[in-house]
Amino acid sequence: MDAIAAFGLTKQYAGRTVLQGMNLQVKPGSAMACAGKEGSGKTTLIRLLCGLCRPTAGDCSVLGLSPAFEMAKLHGVMGAVLETAPLYGAMTLSENLLFFAGLHGMDTNDALERSSFLLHRLDIWEYRDEKAASLPTGVARRASLARALMHSPRVLLMDEAARGLDPDTAEIVRELLRYLVREEGIALLLGTRNMWYAEKVCDNFSLMLDGVLIARGDKEILRKGAGVRFRAALRLAGGEEAPPGFRLQEGLWQKEIDSEKEMPAIISGAVGQGKSLYEAKLLRPPLDEIYRAYLAGGRRREGAYEQPAGPEPKDKPAEGGDGGKEA
Repeated sequence: MDAIAAFGLTKQYAGRTVLQGMNLQVKPGSAMACAGKEGSGKTTLIRLLCGLCRPTAGDCSVLGLSPAFEMAKLHGVMGAVLETAPLYGAMTLSENLLFFAGLHGMDTNDALERSSFLLHRLDIWEYRDEKAASLPTGVARRASLARALMHSPRVLLMDEAARGLDPDTAEIVRELLRYLVREEGIALLLGTRNMWYAEKVCDNFSLMLDGVLIARGDKEILRKGAGVRFRAALRLAGGEEAPPGFRLQEGLWQKEIDSEKEMPAIISGAVGQGKSLYEAKLLRPPLDEIYRAYLAGGRRREGAYEQPAGPEPKDKPAEGGDGGKEA
């Protein structure tokens, strides 16, 4: 049985379609990112799976349960981290966690053990006696994740996991998410527009645009579907010209290739031509490049899609988020 499933899932608001014909399956013990630009339908999908709104057409289920009609059962086996699910500000962080554990009928000793585990893994133990209302943004985000994980859910839904987090904190969250998938067998669905973070957390991806699923699969399947190729990269002695077909990009001589199997021949050819080869490596395209290639209609030939992504922000893992603007 799929942990998460959607078939023809469609949602309209005031005659405007914000999610159209979404088909999705997430297996237990796997992590999928629904990734796309702002307004692509990611938040709407997660809200539908949480039972916070009902579909206009189609159907969805979580562990075989209907979010629209079996919310009580669903919330016993699912956790969700949304902007609309804050902690109780007048209670301390520890009190919040134990309160939510009690709602799920957890034994007190089990709740204390689980809260201690999560507070330490998320590096917020020192804030356990602070009022939730006074927690810094990054701590509050991690605290919301701890709350969602208190009852050891079998499914976790997250909207913009790294929003408001600095790079080090985002890495802490990433490590915990990978642990949960690997060790606890949780099924994770992450909605995000941060392709870099999605790639670090998940192994499978659903790429979305304007409420429509445009591609789905692991990174290699998506790469082939978009027609994005690998790059061979060589670092040569200063002043030396590269072998034919290579162009200087970001300090390396680069050339698009179809397979990593071409690398040995490229290396031996450069050495055979008497080049002073200091470094040779295969560059795999990042998810962001693959997504942009889909938006551009696919890159089927060398040089057909070379629009730069622009400089990466200093807080690379942090997400701008959709701000709840996706209906």
